[in-house]
Amino acid sequence: MEKSSQENESIEDTSKNDNEQTNNKRSELSLEGGKTPLSMYTRRVIDISKISKYLTEESTHGLCGGKNLGNTCFMNSSIACISNCTELTYYFLSGEYKKDINKENKLGMEGRLAISWGNLLQQYWVEKTRVGNPAEFKRTLGDKVKMFRGFGQQDSNEFMNFFIDYLNEDLNGTTQKPYIELDSKKENETDEQCSKRFWECNLKRNDSIITDLFCGQYKSTIICPECGNINITFDPFNTLTLPLVNKNEENNNANNGYDYLDEFHIFYVPKFSLRKPVRIIIKNIMKSMNLDELFKVLDNKRDFIYKDLINELFYLNVSNGELVDFIEDISNIEDHTEDFIFCYDVLDELENIKIPLYFSDSQFPRIISTTTDMTFEELRKKLYLNIRKYIYSPLYLIEERNEKDTVSKEIQNYLHNMNIKDESIIQIIEEEYKNIFNNEDNKQDENIKKNINAFINDLPFEIYLKEKETEKKVIIIDKNNFSNISNDLTELLGIKSFEETFTEKLSALENYDLHVDFNINSKYINNKEMKLNSCLIYKTDFKNVKANQSKNKNNKKNIKSSNSKITLGDCLQNFSKEEKLESGNEWYCPKCKKHTLATKKMELYYLPKILIICFKRFIRESYRWRKNEEFVDFPINKLNMGDYMIGPDKSHSLYNLFAVSQHYGSTGFGHYTAVCKNFDKWYSYNDSSIHPCSENDARSSAAYVLFYRRETD
Repeated sequence: MEKSSQENESIEDTSKNDNEQTNNKRSELSLEGGKTPLSMYTRRVIDISKISKYLTEESTHGLCGGKNLGNTCFMNSSIACISNCTELTYYFLSGEYKKDINKENKLGMEGRLAISWGNLLQQYWVEKTRVGNPAEFKRTLGDKVKMFRGFGQQDSNEFMNFFIDYLNEDLNGTTQKPYIELDSKKENETDEQCSKRFWECNLKRNDSIITDLFCGQYKSTIICPECGNINITFDPFNTLTLPLVNKNEENNNANNGYDYLDEFHIFYVPKFSLRKPVRIIIKNIMKSMNLDELFKVLDNKRDFIYKDLINELFYLNVSNGELVDFIEDISNIEDHTEDFIFCYDVLDELENIKIPLYFSDSQFPRIISTTTDMTFEELRKKLYLNIRKYIYSPLYLIEERNEKDTVSKEIQNYLHNMNIKDESIIQIIEEEYKNIFNNEDNKQDENIKKNINAFINDLPFEIYLKEKETEKKVIIIDKNNFSNISNDLTELLGIKSFEETFTEKLSALENYDLHVDFNINSKYINNKEMKLNSCLIYKTDFKNVKANQSKNKNNKKNIKSSNSKITLGDCLQNFSKEEKLESGNEWYCPKCKKHTLATKKMELYYLPKILIICFKRFIRESYRWRKNEEFVDFPINKLNMGDYMIGPDKSHSLYNLFAVSQHYGSTGFGHYTAVCKNFDKWYSYNDSSIHPCSENDARSSAAYVLFYRRETD
């Protein structure tokens, strides 16, 4: 919570007023302690069961997605997690926050951030909407933090930290923060006495619900190697950041000195986007194995996808959210650990022009295969094939579709029955397309006309070309250009009729990408299928694959499993290990008056009601960032933090998980989601989409920021 700014008031001038202010604020709180004694640090107790009295049967009760404003999945993931911190949400929905708003604190935002968050929670919890719009909230925080002003991808943990920090300032009971230069632990002080002294100082500067719920305390011990001076302080924190333990180093020798990846991922995206993509997880694979060898192995293991797959596969590299190139070289796997690699079917040798199709809120690009003589109408038909799974039939009204929407039923049969041929389902969807787009008005049934008009007025998708630099949209299909060609498209591609060929011109447009955006609020959206990033999982272990033939034959042995499972306990124990500071990060010793490479030890002394744990997955190496995708095993319930803290309050140390911010992908191209517990049930939050899930969905290698709640107060 401490800021870098240095206020210049003396502690003598302000300490008396601050103490009175803190005592008055605390006396107003209603502490409802039960049979279990309160933690020695508890300052307020919130009965979260009372949140229901601010909700109605029609309220969304927190089951509200967030509109993606353009690469803002990091924010939506953060909002989902913090929103499901019901102690804080209750405080806002009850209106209690209004009396705590501090408009005078120069470090805050005059209460605007608190008000904006309160308004957002009204959307997400009280109102009926299923998709909230966080634009005003993002704009408010962006006024203070420049990095959130645009629509570029940011880090969810950074976003949470900035938000919590400035929300604290907006609600801070202290207006003029005293400048306090704290002495380290004195010879005649116990740890508990020193800890309390530091804690009381923190309350003089940060007196808010954020401190009450999220603030814990480290014990920091630094030893000077020159004079032996021991410096002990007790510092506040809101997020516990844990480096991941590297258990693989000790296994390198056991693996013949070769370097292995525990996991390497490739995504198979089926044709027409009807069936789910498959995440192929390859375990225990040598970094020096080249991709050409890997692809040959996969080509011989066709059972890893769908049983009816008979076509040749081709592979594409994705970086920074864009399809970069075909992978045809013999580069090593270690050169692609930061990339997404996708494989697709070669549908037809004649369809030699391949155009990437980007779905909104999805990390899985699709491929539209075309020929040089394909007409604009044929492209629209292919696009319809790709999106048909996600919508209900336009030929029927809502009240009719359960009985009459046979096409949707056939699609479901196809998705769950591997014996249905692709050609059969394609023919059915193409016939539906013909009835919607190609029937002449004088031949159409009046009911069909009525239904199609209703569909157009509530169109669940928009298809367009987007110019990369200006983000200008050139519409292919929307409600205004459903049955005609837009002037912008005519100008860009020279198309004047649906029967004109155009694909060579389209593929030559290097500055434009083909996009589909879904209108999640449309009644024609099939919400059951809107998990755009959900995929099947196929795991294969390469420990028996004789890869890299150029290696010494005497060293050819089966690759042994590294048995490198990391647990949260491993990370917590590693956090408290003594370390020597590196050059460039020296510590200034106040006793010998110089910078030294001291030894430092961080230990957990006091833990807050809401414990936020962030895994340090993003690591700076030389001039690039890499992501550590190791799976960390952590408990859902009954996490006993008493084993990892040294303070006197270990009787209040059991924690239960209630939210996880997840990150999929690499540093250059990724997607944030969240898994949260809402009223005793678990849900997956993926931007605007929310779906029920299992608590086990929280435990994956995508877990990035964990939110735990202490069982007792």
